[in-house]
Amino acid sequence: MEWGRKAPWRLAIASVLALHLTACGWVGQTLKSELSAYAEPTEGDVAHLRLIGSRNVKVYPDSVCAGVSVPGGGYPAGPQMGGQRTRDIGMPKRPGLPEHYVEIAVRAGQPITVSFNYYRESHSVGIAGTGAPGHRQSSVCQSMATLVPVAGESYEMEAAWGSDTCQIEGARLVRMPGTQAWHRVHQPLQGAKACGSTD
Repeated sequence: MEWGRKAPWRLAIASVLALHLTACGWVGQTLKSELSAYAEPTEGDVAHLRLIGSRNVKVYPDSVCAGVSVPGGGYPAGPQMGGQRTRDIGMPKRPGLPEHYVEIAVRAGQPITVSFNYYRESHSVGIAGTGAPGHRQSSVCQSMATLVPVAGESYEMEAAWGSDTCQIEGARLVRMPGTQAWHRVHQPLQGAKACGSTD
C-alpha cells in the first residue's frame, strides 16, 4: 500500500466517528436548548414583559432571532418540563388577564425575541357498528417576534392561535387617566426567524 493513502477500513472508521460526533453535537445542542434558562437582567435600565400562555415559550435577549447560540436565551422561568406555569413579579394587572403567564425583566433599549411553540391534537371516535374509523389530527403553531422595550414600560406578548392564525400580539400597558386601572395599547412587533434562517 502506498504511503499517504488511508486504508478503506480507516476511512470507514473515520466516517462512523464523524457521524457519531455530529449526532453527539446535535444531542448536546438539544439538551442545552431544553435545559436553558433565560438570563434575566438584575441591574441597569429595564422594562417588564408579561408572556401570556407560558407553555413552551422561550426568550432570546439582545437578539433579533431565536437560536441556541444566543447568549442568555432560554425559558423565562427555568427549563420547561411540560405544563403551564405562572410567575408574578408585580407588573400592573389589567381586567381579563388570563390565569397563566410569566412576568420577566428585560433589558431596555435592546431587542428581545420571543418564540411561542404550541402543539395540539384532536381525536374523534369512529361510528360504532359501521366500521368507520376514528380520526386523529395534530397541528403546530410556532411564531416568533421581536420587541425593543423602553425603560420603565410594561408590555405583554401573547400567541394568537386560531383556525387560520398563528401570530404574536404585542401590547403596552397604560394606566387609565385618573384611575388605578390599566388597559392594553397595541404595540407593533417586528417579525423574527430562527438564527441563520434564509427563508
